[in-house]
Amino acid sequence: MTKRYRIIARVAELRSQPGESPCKLYKVGDEFDLSKDSERAKVCRWAYNSMLPFITVLEFGGAFPWGKDPDRVSVACPDPGNVVVYELRRAGEIKPT
Repeated sequence: MTKRYRIIARVAELRSQPGESPCKLYKVGDEFDLSKDSERAKVCRWAYNSMLPFITVLEFGGAFPWGKDPDRVSVACPDPGNVVVYELRRAGEIKPT
């Protein structure tokens, strides 16, 4: 059976264009356990869709060749005016029930 890992998304940075307000949904430091449906539902769908390929790699034990830490990666939402940068981190194995 393939190992599966919990993935935590943490809001690492809020960026905005001059004259724009940063995203009002989150603040730096907010965290979401993406292995839980209730937590996943709190993440903007646009941002979650951007994260999904990265989540999948981390969730199943993969790593990114450009990363210094194989358990972490940064991903930005696609809103060019109000960017939210998330840090995704692998946080322990999910044990089968």
